[in-house]
Amino acid sequence: MDIRLVRAAHAEPLLRQLHPSSSHQDLHFSRCTGDWSWDVPFVMHLPGGRYLVVGPSRSQIVGEADTAEEAVALVVGGLPPGCGPAVVGRREELDRLDTVPPDQILGDDERRSHASDQTG
Repeated sequence: MDIRLVRAAHAEPLLRQLHPSSSHQDLHFSRCTGDWSWDVPFVMHLPGGRYLVVGPSRSQIVGEADTAEEAVALVVGGLPPGCGPAVVGRREELDRLDTVPPDQILGDDERRSHASDQTG
């Protein structure tokens, strides 16, 4: 696994609260721990040390990045609205909790502020 990518993802409070996984050197994130939410972009490696951020499905290209930090920023930019800490449990539990009214979903700046408050 690319340690630069792992460190960059860990440095981002919004990603640190998700459930990470790696497969074939790809770095994935899930909003639940029991299975995969499949609604968060993930990072793939490109030749020459570059990165491709796709997702949530492999057919949805978010963008390319020259550095791990740029790749992480692309993932954060593609997080679902109101994305919070990973839910302990399966996707069904996450779906039940995702019934937050749209006017109560935090915006990007509010999510960053809330995440830093939660991670200290």
